[in-house]
Amino acid sequence: MKKTLLLAGVACLFAANANAELTPYIGADYNYDMWGMDQAFEDALIDHTDGGTIIAGTKFNKWTGVEAFYQLSTETSNHHEGNRYHSRLQAYGVDALGYLPLGCDQKFELLAGLGIGEYEAKVRENSTTDKFEGVGYRLTAGAQYNLDANWSVRGTYRHVYVNKIFLNDLNELSLGVRYNF
Repeated sequence: MKKTLLLAGVACLFAANANAELTPYIGADYNYDMWGMDQAFEDALIDHTDGGTIIAGTKFNKWTGVEAFYQLSTETSNHHEGNRYHSRLQAYGVDALGYLPLGCDQKFELLAGLGIGEYEAKVRENSTTDKFEGVGYRLTAGAQYNLDANWSVRGTYRHVYVNKIFLNDLNELSLGVRYNF
């Protein structure tokens, strides 16, 4: 009985998707993150990092979509008051996106999004490592240009409010590519 229900459910999903305009895609972004930190860490840590993000998402139609992401920054190093500090940030989560196609051919799109992510910062002071974890609330604005049916380029600005972590917020600029299936 369970197998029959499972097969019926899968068949319903395929039937529902046959009429939908789903466009799955994958992507990669370069990120430049500017950290807004608590005063205690402000002088000890570098307040900006480079990094990368991998993305898997889908557009439900020409107006809406959703994407999952995994982000990792490069490790930064700094000397402060005789101590050596290293830091690295990683995050994963999901964003809901809205698109506004422009122009006759609608190759150019403005985009905005809301999302949530799990953020983890590792800070090593000399030989001691601390890990800080918190939820980040993401607000995104940007533009995308569709080169053809498969490839697009995207630039975004993202503000992330991080809760329960030494970071107060992140301001992120990103530039990336998407491959649409």
